Amino acid sequence: MNNKPIIVIGAGICGLTLTLALLRQKINVLLFDKEKEIEQRGAGINISPNGTSILYNLGLKEEINKLACKPNNIELKNFNNGFLIANQNLNSSCEKKFNYPFFQAQRKDVITSLTHEINNLSPDTIFFDHEFENYKENNNYVRVEFSNQKTVDGSIIVGCDGINSKVRKKLNPDSKNEFSKIIAWRGLVKIDGLSEKIKKLPPTIWVGKNKHFVHYPVNRNKLLNFIGTVKKNEWTDDSWYQTGNKNDLISDFGLKNKVIKEIIESTENPNKWGLFNIKNVKNWISNRAIIIGDAAHSMSPSYGQGSNSAMEDAVILSRLIAKNISHKNIFLKYEKNRKKRIYSLSKASHRNLKFFHTSNNFFKFFMHLGLYILSKIIPIILIQSKWIYKYDAFKMKIK
Repeated sequence: MNNKPIIVIGAGICGLTLTLALLRQKINVLLFDKEKEIEQRGAGINISPNGTSILYNLGLKEEINKLACKPNNIELKNFNNGFLIANQNLNSSCEKKFNYPFFQAQRKDVITSLTHEINNLSPDTIFFDHEFENYKENNNYVRVEFSNQKTVDGSIIVGCDGINSKVRKKLNPDSKNEFSKIIAWRGLVKIDGLSEKIKKLPPTIWVGKNKHFVHYPVNRNKLLNFIGTVKKNEWTDDSWYQTGNKNDLISDFGLKNKVIKEIIESTENPNKWGLFNIKNVKNWISNRAIIIGDAAHSMSPSYGQGSNSAMEDAVILSRLIAKNISHKNIFLKYEKNRKKRIYSLSKASHRNLKFFHTSNNFFKFFMHLGLYILSKIIPIILIQSKWIYKYDAFKMKIK
């Protein structure tokens, strides 16, 4: 590695985490984003113990405890009849088993906290209104070009620019986003305007035929975040994100479930996302370029590991950069340490989505019955997730 800065593209959770992790290790880094200011899109996210450990180690323990919600338990229910399939204790179990709590937060709160911490450490690190256009690499450095005609030289470029990554497209010209035939509705509702019954509900996952609906409080219990996924045959917009409307939301989830009905009717501005799978990604790395997070691997939201896995990527890469080895060795070691876990997470998240959406009534009955019985005996959800939650990106041995 030379003395030129690390160039990070994309100021989402992944890019911000990487930038902060590098600054904490006194490594020269510059972060560029196409937006004119901090991105405010997105609603709630799960921060499981593997993500909490990262935020705590980056110095954000006080901020996260102040802004996020720490659920005591989570319930899994039948969408149609409200039958309680499983009730899982979360935080006393998580802190005991994995040393870190489970949080649920507004995405913008996490992004704002990371941004403020970066600005406190190094005010001239983040540059907005810089849309990545191209990079040219040689044996000594990489030159990054932006649409505003500016260029910056760096030691390496890291693409953290999400599902529609331009850095990935440069690395993999044949790569494409393929619609998964599932859309996700997202929204936020003021908790003060909801009934006492809903205010008292723990985070809940409602599973039904070809759909599931999740809700949980965020923003110091001031807002209720919801995400509802449903099967759709097509997505006609060029963007992965659209402003939705309440009538379409009602059409997808109906009004028979009284809890979901009240949440939907209290929603003012629902949005919807097309969920895409990334195809034909043969390379995560080139000579002086690498992609991480959603830029490299899509993740179904059903396991709540999109942001957590992106933060893991960022920390592992930052630790390798800090070793002061050649950039080629950094990239090769990164792939060796991350690919197996990422593919396992992706496989598990897609498997979870199939479970939530199963349309086979016979299969559904026995799955739900089995979960109901097991959850009375053992903490089945935490046992299933143990291999995910116990991962500590700052402490794990890098091979």
